[in-house]
Amino acid sequence: MSGRGGRGRGRSLFTFNVDSLGFGRGEALPTGVQAPSPLYPPMQFRPVPLQTGEEVEYMLALKQELRASSKNLPFHIQPSAPRKDVARYSDKYQSGEAKCGEWTPDWSRLPKELCIKVQKSRKAKTKPVVKSKIKPAAPKEVLQKLENLEKKEAENQSEEEEDEEKKQKKTGEEEEEPDDAEDYNEEEFEEETDYIMSYFDNGEDFGGDSDDNVDEATY
Repeated sequence: MSGRGGRGRGRSLFTFNVDSLGFGRGEALPTGVQAPSPLYPPMQFRPVPLQTGEEVEYMLALKQELRASSKNLPFHIQPSAPRKDVARYSDKYQSGEAKCGEWTPDWSRLPKELCIKVQKSRKAKTKPVVKSKIKPAAPKEVLQKLENLEKKEAENQSEEEEDEEKKQKKTGEEEEEPDDAEDYNEEEFEEETDYIMSYFDNGEDFGGDSDDNVDEATY
């Protein structure tokens, strides 16, 4: 086993090229840096220095004045004052400037086309339902109405009975008609048979004179 180990070549300690790190073979490796790394890397491009002079300072003053005067105009949306009912822990971390609230413009300076018209909801007017007062009927009127109803019912019943009687008569007449037709047919049949019996000839008298000369030939 020891002989096999001496035959092969020794393997390198690193699997990559050491020259790419900046030092060659045989040189000592750099020691580890124990100091903290820099907070920010060095800047390649530095910012342009601020312009100074009387003109620049004058423009800056005008800008600040315009910003302050714009807040005093009537068209500036003023922030609504917050309600401090309860002291909260987060109030001290919020900015001192309040948030913007609603703006009520001066409509006298704006055209009518831009005015916002708030339509109020109209309540549907419902007419009160007037209940008709029912007058109590007199007892005489009630009795008269009952009598009229009874008369109408009696008339309807009489009409229905008459209609039923008419229907029964019609059905009875229709049942009687086929019996007469049968009698009529029987009478005709009897007359025909009488005529046939009176004029029936069986042919026995035919050729009675020629019985004597049976053997003689006839021409």
